[in-house]
Amino acid sequence: MTGRWIFLGTLFVVLCIEQTFAAQVSIGAMFGEETGDGDRYKNIIRDAIQSINQNVSYLSDLHLATISELKLTTEYTYSAIQDICNTMVRERRLTAMIVPEDICKTCRDVAGVASHASMPIFGLDQGSLNSGSVAFKMYPSPEDVGQFLIEILDYFKWRDFIVIYDYEEIFRNLEPVISAGNMYDWNITSRQLTNDNFPFLAEQLREGRVKNILLYTQAESTTYNILQQAMKLGVMSSGYHWVLANIGVFIDRTFLERISLNQVYLTRFTLNYTQELNYAVPTTINVPLRDWPFRERLAFDSVIAIGHGVRRYRERVMQQDPGLPEFTILPGNTIMRECPSDRSTPPESPLSNDLQYYNFEGLSGNVAFGENGNRVNYSIMVISGQGETIEQIRGEWAQNIEFWEDRWKSQWRSNTRMSVDAYRQASERILKIVSIEQPPFLRLTQYDTDDDDRPVIIDNPDRNPNPIGNERFEGYIMDLLKEIQNVIPADKFEYEVDLVSDNKYGSRNLFSNEWTGMIGEIIRGRADIAAGPLTITEDRDSFVDFSIPFMRSGIQVLIKHPSFVHEYPFSMMYPFGVEVWFLNAFAMAMFTLILYCVNKMNPSEWRALAENGDVYEENADNFNLRNSSWFSMSTMFLQSYDASPRSHAGRVLTGFWWVFCLIMVFLYGLNLSPYMTAAKKAAFIRTAKDLLEQIQVNYGCVKEGSTYDFFKNSTDPDYQRVWGYISTAYPDPLVDFVSDGVRRVRESNGDYAFLAESAILKYEAYRKPCDLLITDGFITRSMYGFAVQAGSPLRDQLSYAIEKLYEDGTMDKLEQRWFDYNSDCERETLWERQGLYSLTAVDLQGVYYLMLIGVGCALMVYFIELLAFMLMPPSSTRRGKQNF
Repeated sequence: MTGRWIFLGTLFVVLCIEQTFAAQVSIGAMFGEETGDGDRYKNIIRDAIQSINQNVSYLSDLHLATISELKLTTEYTYSAIQDICNTMVRERRLTAMIVPEDICKTCRDVAGVASHASMPIFGLDQGSLNSGSVAFKMYPSPEDVGQFLIEILDYFKWRDFIVIYDYEEIFRNLEPVISAGNMYDWNITSRQLTNDNFPFLAEQLREGRVKNILLYTQAESTTYNILQQAMKLGVMSSGYHWVLANIGVFIDRTFLERISLNQVYLTRFTLNYTQELNYAVPTTINVPLRDWPFRERLAFDSVIAIGHGVRRYRERVMQQDPGLPEFTILPGNTIMRECPSDRSTPPESPLSNDLQYYNFEGLSGNVAFGENGNRVNYSIMVISGQGETIEQIRGEWAQNIEFWEDRWKSQWRSNTRMSVDAYRQASERILKIVSIEQPPFLRLTQYDTDDDDRPVIIDNPDRNPNPIGNERFEGYIMDLLKEIQNVIPADKFEYEVDLVSDNKYGSRNLFSNEWTGMIGEIIRGRADIAAGPLTITEDRDSFVDFSIPFMRSGIQVLIKHPSFVHEYPFSMMYPFGVEVWFLNAFAMAMFTLILYCVNKMNPSEWRALAENGDVYEENADNFNLRNSSWFSMSTMFLQSYDASPRSHAGRVLTGFWWVFCLIMVFLYGLNLSPYMTAAKKAAFIRTAKDLLEQIQVNYGCVKEGSTYDFFKNSTDPDYQRVWGYISTAYPDPLVDFVSDGVRRVRESNGDYAFLAESAILKYEAYRKPCDLLITDGFITRSMYGFAVQAGSPLRDQLSYAIEKLYEDGTMDKLEQRWFDYNSDCERETLWERQGLYSLTAVDLQGVYYLMLIGVGCALMVYFIELLAFMLMPPSSTRRGKQNF
C-alpha cells in the first residue's frame, strides 16, 4: 500500500514538472557590442516579454514567456553561427531568437546567415542586399530601402552628391542607388569612414563645391556621432543638405535645436507609427517612447511579433484539435530545429507561417511580414527642413499602396510610392515666390495698354479685367513657372507670386550685412523662391543658392541712337577755336590790305604797268581791294586765280600766304572728322576700356542692382575704375530703376549711357520711338537663376526642371516668344543700318545750312547789284586802252 502511494506521488511530481516545463515559451535574445552595453536593451526585451505575459490574448494563464540571453562579440561569421546553433538553438530549446548585427559587425548579415541554419530568426538591422536571407527583418529590406532612396533623391533632383558610409557591406546596400546614377545623371562621390578620418573628410567638404551629402552607416549611433562632429567642424551649416539614409535615427531635442540654429537642411526618415502607443505600452525604461533609438523600438516590436505568432499558432492548433489540453499546446512544435551538420536545408519552422498572419501597430509602425520574412505594409515618413521647419513632415513613402489606402480609407496622392510635397518655408502647401516688376520678365496685367512706360507685351483680349492671385502677372517668368509645374507635378509645386516690397533685386549693406530686395526676402525666410532677372553673382551665391541658369545674358551699353542725337548744326566749326577763326579772318584781311598796297605802290605791279601802257588798261584793277579779297579767299581754299602778283614783293607775300593756308586747311581737315561723327562714338563702346577711354558720355546703372554689385565687387582694374567713376561722378549717374535709366538716356541727347543686362535693354531698345541703341559686345557675361535658401532642396528640383525644359526646346520657345518678337525698330534698310558707321544728312546738316546761307547771301547781293544797276546808269568814261 505504501509503495502504491509512493508511485502515485512520484508520477504526480513528474507530471507537474513536465507541465511546468512545457508551459514555457523561451525567446532567445543575443547582445553584441552596443546592445550588450548596460542593461537598457535587455530591459526593453524583458519589458516586451512582460507585456506578452500580461496579455492573455498571446498566451493563456497556463503559459509563460521567458528570455534566454547570450552576449557575443566576434569578428567571424563562423564563430557567430557556432554560438547561435550550439549554445542557443541546441541547448536552450528556443521558440524564436532575436539577433542584432553588432554581435559581428564585420559579418555580412549574420541574422540572414543564421536563418539558413534554423528558424525563426529576427534581424534588427539593415541586412545585406540580395543575400537570400529568410530571417524576419524588422528593418525594411535593403531592396526596399534602395528603391526608397532612389525615389527620394529623384524628388530632390540632386545632380551631384557625396555618399559617406562606414562599412563596405553598407555601401553594397546602396548598389541600386549607384546603378540608378546613370539613368538619372547623378554624379556620385563616395567617401568611407575609417578610424578618426572624418575631420579630413570635413575639410574636403568645406573646400569642395558639392554640398549634398547622403550619410549611411551600420548603426544609428554612428550616424549621430558623425552629425556631432560635422557640427563642430562647420560642415553642418547653411548651404549644406544632409540626408540621413538610416531610418529612424534618434536626435535628442537639444542637439536638434543646435542643428536648427545652424540653418542646415536636414532630411531624415522614420517609420510611421501611432502616437497613442506611447501611453499604452508598459515599460520600466524612464525615457519617453518617442525618444527611444530605432533599434530599441525594433527589438520591442520583434518580441511582440513573436507573441502574435505564438498566438496564431495556439489558435490554429486548437482549431485543428479542439480536444487537445491547452497546457500541452505550447511550446509544442514551435521549438527551433537544430542546425544541420551538413549543407542540407533545415526543416521550416511551423511558426514561420503564423508569424506572417497578423498585422499590428508597434513602436516602429505597422509590423507585418511577407515573402522571405521581409517587412511589408509599412510607410516611411519624410522629415525635411531648415531652421524652424526642421521637424516638418514633407511626405510619405508607402511600401504597399493598396494596404495604405485600405488602412486610412483615403486615396494615395501620387502615381508612385513616394508622395512628398515641395519644400516650403511656411507650413502651407503653397510656395511663396517673390519677384520684381521688370518687363518682359514680369509685369502687372491690369496696366493701361496705352501706357508708354509699360506697353503691352502680348495682347490677350480674353484676359480677366479684375485678376487675382497669379493672374495679376504675365511675362516670361510666369510662363516659365507654368512649364516648371509641368515637369514637377502640380501637387508638389503649387505657388503664389508676389512683388517684393522695395522693388529691388537685392544688395548687401557692408556695415549691417543686411540684404535688401528679393535676396533679403529669401535669407529672412519670408519667401521660398526669388524669380526674376536675378543675376548670379559671387556675393549673392555665398548667402543663397541658385538654380542652374535659365537665361544667359550680359552687361551691355544702352545709348541714344546717333540718328536721334541733336548736335550743334555748325559743329564743323569746332576744329578751330573761336580765337583761331578770328585770327584767321584778321590774317586774311591783313593779307588783302597789304597785297592791295603792294599792287598800288610797286612800279612792277599791274597798276603801274597799265599806266605805262605795258598791259591792258583793265589789268590795272587786277589787285584792287575787291580783287585782292577774292584772290586771298580763293587761294585759302586752294582754288585757282585769275592773275598773280608781278612784283617780287607781292610774290613773296603770296608764297607765305599759300603756306599759311595750306597748313590751316590740312589742320582743319584732319580735326574735322571727330566733330562730325561725335554722336557716333558711343556706338563703338564695347568694353570697360572703351568706356574709360572716352569722355563725351557719362554712364551709370541701377543703384544696388546686379550691375552695380558687379563693378563694386570686381577685382579687375578696369572694372574698378568704372566703379570709381559711377560712385563719385557728378551729377550722380546712378538711377533707382531700369525705367529711370532708360528715360535718362532718351532725355540726355547722347550725353548719358546706361549699363544693364542685355535682355532688359533689348526689350527697351526695340520699342517705339526706336531712338535707342544697344552697342555691340558685352562688358561682361552674366546669368539669371532662381534663388532659394542656402541648401534648399528646391535648388536641385528647379535645376532639374530647367534642364528638362532645355532638352525639349521649351526654353528656346519661351525666349523667342518674349524676347524675339517682331518690332518696327528692327525693320531697318541696309542704308539705315549703315548710317551708324557713315556720315548721314544729320551729321552734315551744318554743311547744308552753310550752303543755304551762301545761296541766300548770293541772292541778296544779286538783288543789291541789280537795284544799283537800275538806279545808277553805267559811266561813259572808260580808261583808254593800254599797251602791254
